[in-house]
Amino acid sequence: MSELHVVMVMPQKRPYITDIPNTTKEFEQIVGGPVDILGFQRQYKIVCNIEEGYDLTYNKKKPSSTFFVVKYQDQFESLSDTEAEEVKEVLKVKLKKWK
Repeated sequence: MSELHVVMVMPQKRPYITDIPNTTKEFEQIVGGPVDILGFQRQYKIVCNIEEGYDLTYNKKKPSSTFFVVKYQDQFESLSDTEAEEVKEVLKVKLKKWK
């Protein structure tokens, strides 16, 4: 099983870089249920709980559960260290704007 280098965002915590197993089961465990995959800047995707995907997309409401950002180009890929730092900086700004 391969691992993915992602930026993890937990409620009330700062985004951080970590490695996670690249399996749907693990994604569901991290986000607390079925996953929704949303576009996020160029080739990146937000993976969050399906119940929060709509609010994030249309209401710009910050997810109340854990989500992560990963690279996606026809399949999930690890973020490079530089990409992960870039994503963390963008998330810091977005998290302040989201309700």
